[in-house]
Amino acid sequence: MKRNIYLIVILITAISFTACNKFLDVVPEGTASLDDVWKSEQQCQLFVNTLYSQMPPTYYHTYLPDWMAGGDLITGPKGTTRWFPYKSLLYGEENANNSYFQLMGAKSDPVGSTSHAIYRTIRYCYLLLDNVEKVPNLSKQNSDYWRGEALFLIAFYHQLLLQNYGPIVLEKGNISLNAPDAEMYQARTPYDECIDFITAKYDESAALLPAKRPDAELGYATATMARSYKSRLLLMAASPQYNGNAADYANFKNKDGKALMNLTFDKSKWERALVAAREAITIAEANGYRLYINPSGTPISTFDQGERNYHDAFCEPTFNTDEFIHAFGNFGNIQTIQQTGGPRVVLPYNTASFRNYYVPTFELVEMYYSKNGLPLDVDPLTNSVNLYSVAPGDSTAQLHRNREPRFYASIGFDRGKMAFNNDTLILRCRNGELQGDLNNDNSEYQSCTGYVMKKFMHKSCYWNNTTKTMTYKQMVMPNLRLAELYMNYAEADFEFNGSLSGESLNYLNKIRVRSGLPNFETSWAIVGGIPTGDALRKVLHQERSIEFAMEGRRYQDIRRWQEAKEVMSKKPNSWNLKGKTQADFYKVTPMVESGVRVFEHPKTIWLAIPINELNVNYNLVQNPGY
Repeated sequence: MKRNIYLIVILITAISFTACNKFLDVVPEGTASLDDVWKSEQQCQLFVNTLYSQMPPTYYHTYLPDWMAGGDLITGPKGTTRWFPYKSLLYGEENANNSYFQLMGAKSDPVGSTSHAIYRTIRYCYLLLDNVEKVPNLSKQNSDYWRGEALFLIAFYHQLLLQNYGPIVLEKGNISLNAPDAEMYQARTPYDECIDFITAKYDESAALLPAKRPDAELGYATATMARSYKSRLLLMAASPQYNGNAADYANFKNKDGKALMNLTFDKSKWERALVAAREAITIAEANGYRLYINPSGTPISTFDQGERNYHDAFCEPTFNTDEFIHAFGNFGNIQTIQQTGGPRVVLPYNTASFRNYYVPTFELVEMYYSKNGLPLDVDPLTNSVNLYSVAPGDSTAQLHRNREPRFYASIGFDRGKMAFNNDTLILRCRNGELQGDLNNDNSEYQSCTGYVMKKFMHKSCYWNNTTKTMTYKQMVMPNLRLAELYMNYAEADFEFNGSLSGESLNYLNKIRVRSGLPNFETSWAIVGGIPTGDALRKVLHQERSIEFAMEGRRYQDIRRWQEAKEVMSKKPNSWNLKGKTQADFYKVTPMVESGVRVFEHPKTIWLAIPINELNVNYNLVQNPGY
């Protein structure tokens, strides 16, 4: 099937997040009928393209809470909720009248909020299913692909709603405007029924779609994407927050008394998640997906190669076709990430240059492993050391020494190296220094933790101080990559069987070896062997959080694990940003925030159903806690 574009990610850059009736742009000028869409293959293809346009990327701070609200990234106290809506969940500002992330189509009320017409887009997907065969001279392949894309997007958009709102109203087809009220105003569907519906749509779509696309069609739905999102879905459904959680959901019912959540733990859901992960891995690997390895071939140490592999998986290929199963490429957003996350390279303070404002949390820095692949409080190399001090003769805290390659690929720290601005910088993050606190609390763009985001930054990102222009590195940001499937399998295997099989260890070790770490078994042999029970569960959660740090995955993970209350209500730390000397800077200090943390459980597990929706559909009930 000829698509006639270079990358779908470029197309989405042009059409995403514009007017909610963007689909009308594919109707020829001077007509008023959607029937014209089905009169040619070209017009129908344009319509299909618009169905992707309501996919909000998880890697940007305004579209979804995922990227900034998971405890691994943070911004400073000057940025209010209007500009950084994730703070509404931290500071108790989210409610039915004041929802910053509205996905159901209602107009957002607070200034700075975003709105996505997800249900409307689902209805357009059904329009495609109902009308695709009207397109003249349509080949079977094109018919299959378009129907497969519609089914995939119906599943994807329902999954997006489900993970943000819990049990939802299922759209099972287009409803006539003349339909009776009972059909128009439906109640929410129980959670497990939603899971089954979405799973079935992914299965249907996988049967029609190609397993992989050629480079000219990257970003369009594939059978591998369908199997992979199904794996993510079933892992969520098996997790303790949503599997037998009577403490939170005993009274969560529709108005007719129908329970919306299962109240009895079902272990077989972990088996179902295990099977889905295996299916996704099988189709992915059979079609050439693998963990990215930098192909330079320059002889370097295993440790340095691991750091290069991990960093360059995100920053070198424009589209990492080795590992990225689904990615977004809104280059305007990526430029904002590089400008706002990059370290300051010029003084005096200049907001047009790199801003150093999206920064890793202090808690994320502590989370990365030692160079032996063990938690810092477990490894004998680090557990008896005062990590917050500076060793005699050294220039930086011991917290920054003897760490794993992914730490050095992702975190910029005081007196550490960073390839940036066409140079190799030595970051200087103390008060008054180039990357440090400006000693002016009215200047917004400065690090609130003393750290710099390194993960998505490239050496070629450059500020020309003469012409006052910026050079960015074009890349895409992953929404789902192969490493997630490996992690899904290991977690489901442990939860269902109580231990890690050889297959799970193989998958974990693929991730570790790619990043220059010892095998899982080798690391844990240092301290007597692989842990068991709750201790192993904690390790698997840490493995996942490190691998996907700053990618927007942790937000959903800490919720399904029932760890959100602990993580998000904790006061974050920073170095002493007012410290000018080494001795003064390296003091752990409570981070200054723009609000007071009010993280209410289970309220903040899901977003509020907007009051607009409750007023229109009298059968809807609100989420617990609102």
